[in-house]
Amino acid sequence: MAVANEPDVTVIGFVRALHRAVSGLRKIPDGSLPAFLAGALAALTAASVAVPLAAQSLPQLHVTELSQRIDRALVEPGGVFHLTIHVRITERRERLDELILGTFENCEITSNETERTAIAGGTDFVERLSVQALAPGYATISPAHIDAFDPTAGRALRFSSNAVRVSVSNGDPLKATLSSWGERARAIALRLLQAILIVAGLFLAGFVVYTLFVRRRRRPDPPPATTAAPVAARGAEEPGPRSPAARLAAVAEVYRSDRSPAVMIRVREALFVCAGESPGATLVDALKAPGARDPDLRRALIGAEAAAFGPAAEREAAGDAMLAAIAAYGAATPEGAAAWTR
Repeated sequence: MAVANEPDVTVIGFVRALHRAVSGLRKIPDGSLPAFLAGALAALTAASVAVPLAAQSLPQLHVTELSQRIDRALVEPGGVFHLTIHVRITERRERLDELILGTFENCEITSNETERTAIAGGTDFVERLSVQALAPGYATISPAHIDAFDPTAGRALRFSSNAVRVSVSNGDPLKATLSSWGERARAIALRLLQAILIVAGLFLAGFVVYTLFVRRRRRPDPPPATTAAPVAARGAEEPGPRSPAARLAAVAEVYRSDRSPAVMIRVREALFVCAGESPGATLVDALKAPGARDPDLRRALIGAEAAAFGPAAEREAAGDAMLAAIAAYGAATPEGAAAWTR
């Protein structure tokens, strides 16, 4: 605790002497004023000389620490608590008889011990007192103090500690202490809950803002709609012949008027079947199939691949080349020729 430096004790002594002299003016009888003034002047002169001499007789001490602390804030009547007084000075001293204890109200000292420790730049004194509380209420200990001439300040000072107070209760001290701790814990829990709710609300608000504005701006554009193959055209294909070449001719005829990706996939699957492969095979597998030895079917397979997956600008021409190859392939087979000439 910080040390409190009180006013110069020489000034206090001089003011007290002056106050006594002025108060005596009211008590002197009539006609004795000159004699009283002469005596008062002599007394003040003596005080002005004696007080500085008394200040010079004070020990020279520079106190850097003077504090009091207790180990219990609540005690039952007759219970004992401990008071620790810590003093630190810059001088090397074996004893510190200048420490004046404060007044002990509703309590009394039962024992004490002093511990001295030499430290760098001074001396530490620790006074440990066992104090017994008396009646219910409060046990109060006023500040301890040291009157000394401070060489650093160049004048006489009073160094004072803090005051301490202990609650003296008839109830169970442990229960009262736990109850006090419980109240503090509840208050801390409420504050923590408020902080959690505030943080959760901020996160929720941030998530809503992110969902409404940020994600909506980043949402990709939907893919362009594709035109489905006309139902009538697909229906017209169903009653036709079931041979691979005839089915290829029928679906190629649909592709002439509807070059959508869905119809293109159907043409490609029909070509794979004509080559002798399943519709889910790859172009490489189809070109290795026995049916792909036909040059027209082979050109139709390659053209279908370009029309389905080639650059957009080249798909139209690839589709025309595929149709030409399919027509040549159909003309070379009896079933295909019948389908194309129908």
